[in-house]
Formats: sequence, structure tokens, C-alpha cells
Amino acid sequence: MKLIGKCFAVLVIMFSLMAGMNILHKDASAASSVIQFSVSSQSIRAGEEFSVNMLVDASEGITGIDAYVSYDSQIMTYVNGSEGISGGSGLLHVYMSKSKGKNSRYEYVMMFRAAKAGTGTISISDEATVKGKSGSTMQATSNRVSVNVSGEAVAEGTETLELSNDNALISLGISSGTLEPQFSGDVTEYTATVDCNTEAMYFTYQASDKKAAVSFFGNESLNYGDNTVMVTVTAQNDETRDYIIKVKKETEAETEKRLAAEGANQGIGFDVYVEDGAVYLQNQYRFRIVDVDESTKVPAGYKKTSVLLYGINVTAYTIEDDLDNEYLLMYCMNESGDTQFYQYDRQEKSLQRYTGGLVDKVNQDALNGSGDGDMNAKQYESNLRQMAIIIAVLAALCVLLVLAIINIILRQTRMKNGRTRDEFDY
Repeated sequence: MKLIGKCFAVLVIMFSLMAGMNILHKDASAASSVIQFSVSSQSIRAGEEFSVNMLVDASEGITGIDAYVSYDSQIMTYVNGSEGISGGSGLLHVYMSKSKGKNSRYEYVMMFRAAKAGTGTISISDEATVKGKSGSTMQATSNRVSVNVSGEAVAEGTETLELSNDNALISLGISSGTLEPQFSGDVTEYTATVDCNTEAMYFTYQASDKKAAVSFFGNESLNYGDNTVMVTVTAQNDETRDYIIKVKKETEAETEKRLAAEGANQGIGFDVYVEDGAVYLQNQYRFRIVDVDESTKVPAGYKKTSVLLYGINVTAYTIEDDLDNEYLLMYCMNESGDTQFYQYDRQEKSLQRYTGGLVDKVNQDALNGSGDGDMNAKQYESNLRQMAIIIAVLAALCVLLVLAIINIILRQTRMKNGRTRDEFDY
């Protein structure tokens, strides 16, 4: 009995060790990510600008990032940053979604201006969410960086420069809808209506003072119904001005009803706008116009040009000697980072993937044709008559050729029979 008890105890210990090793193995193989901050300079003077890099590095492809970055707003002021960064006043939102998980590393750049002497820190606020290609949320670890700001911005004996309090905008444009009333730098409240497919609102703007910082709040993940979007302009002396936009996002039924009332039965609206120096096309999806890389061949019959769409110069490819053709080719990058040619229809205001030779033939026919249906029918009949003549000539030649072959065969047969008779006579 004692021996059986000892054996049972050994088995229990072995199974416990195996279970523990399995748990450790699962934990060790779980996907993880690291968020690493680095700063261009840890010691700067008040009034100078500096950059902070945020590197997200994961053990598998990343499909989504949702993180909040906190910083000491008394020591530094946020100026601008990479696409996907919004916020200000001490808290930035870094957001990225709908990625296919091709990359496991993403880098974001944030520009700050040192406001006054002191030591400021930049770090993740609460917890960051990093989603992996497997569909799971990866555990994320991060570091904290600090910046030492010196107040010795002006040499001794020189006059101290007063920081500007200019926090106004000269212009403000939105990617979808129309601002009501028309924008004016002195008016701070507006309304706008966007269609049911608008997920985010993007802006074009110009600050009165180039050194003022502009931040956006509430412009992402718009909900059906009423939304409040705020544009905050921060002057050099940290005085702020808020431009508030009450945005109504239509339901699908409301969008269809409005388009029907407007007589627009060609689909959801289409916008062209400039953001951070790049030109974007926006319908229910977002595309960025990029340069054609060396490995991509421009379709035959098209040449590079610049056309005016919605008041913005856009790089496009059009049929040679026909700038007004209703079809344009544009080389775009979609939301997944894939690049290829897209065809834009000026009449229907639609964008679709370029399908190649078939479209080229249709466009070329439209370019060469007269546009008169009767003339096309006459041309068709003329072609048929020419084809009939050619077939008749070929048929006659074939008959002559057959007759010639038969004649040659008969002659050879007669010659052969003549030689045979001569041999018999001999």
C-alpha cells in the first residue's frame, strides 16, 4: 500500500510539472509588443522645437493600435505629428485600424515646442492596445522619456522677445460636407452634415501664426446623429482658441433620401482635399495620390498631366491630346498601403480599379469615333462589303489553285501510263 501511495504521489507531481510547463510554454509563445519612446534631444532651451519618436514593435503583424500618450503641457506644447495622431493639452491619441497585418513595426513622430524651464516626461497613459494578425490583443510594455528645458533662451544683455498670442485661423476646410456659415477666423461655431459613409473628418487649414499649434478632437469614429468636433489653436504663449463644429452624420436612409431629392443618383459624395502636403480622394474609402514607382509601367496611350478637381490640382494620366476625356487614371495608395492605377469617371464621380486593355480600347474608340450612330453603322456596312470582296477573291484563288493541282496530277498520270506502254512494247 505504501508503494502504491508513493507511485501515485510521483504521478501527481509529474502531471503538475507537465501542466506547469505547458502553461509556461503558452505564455512564452503569446504574442507581445513593445512601445519605445526616444527624443531627439533631452536638453533644450525654451522656445526650441524637438521631436519624439514612438516605435511600436510586435512579435507578429499589427492590425490595430489604440494608445494615449501623456506629456507635461506646462513644459512642452504639441505642434504636430504623423498621420493617426490627434489631441493636445497634455494628452495625444495614437490610433490606427484596418491594417492587414503586413508590418510588425510602426513608427510615429511627434513634434513639440519647449514652453518653459523644467523637466517634462512623455509616456503611455494607462494601457495601450495593440492588436495582432492572429486577432488577439497583444500585451504591450513601454518606457518613459524625459526632457530637460532650460530657461536660458536669450543671451544676457539682449532684449527678451515676447511670445505671440495669435491663436486664429485664416482658413479651415473639411473633407466632407460644407461649413455653415462660411468660415471666418472670428467665428468659432459652425455646423456641417456628412453622409452615412463618413467615418472621420479631415481638415485643410492655415494658422494666422505659423508657429501656432493646431489640434483636432472628436473628428474620428463619427457616430450617427450629432457629433461635436473641436479645432484648438494654441498660440506661442499657450493661449488657446476653440473652433467648434456641430457635425450631423446621416443614416443610410437619410443619405439616400437627400441624394434622391438632389437628383444625385450616382452614389455617395466624392471629395478631394490636401492634408500634410499630400492629395487625398475620399468617398466611402480614402485614397492618397502617390508618384508612380520605377517598376510600374504607365498604360499605353496615356501621359502624365495635371487636372483641376474640386478646385485642387491633381496629378493624373489622361489620353494623349484629350485632356477633357471623361476618364482619368490616377496612381493611388489605398487604406491598406497597396498602390495601383485607379480610373476616375468625371461624369459619375466614381473611382474604381483600372482594368487594363478593355478600358483602353473603349477609351480609344471614344476618342477616334465621331459620336454619330448613323456614321458608325455606315462604316460597319462598308467594312462588311470590303470583307465580302476579299473573301470572294480568296475563294476564286482557291478554285484556280485546286484546278491547277488537278491538271498537274492528270499530266503526271498520262506520262506514267505512256512510259508503261513503251516498256511492254519493248
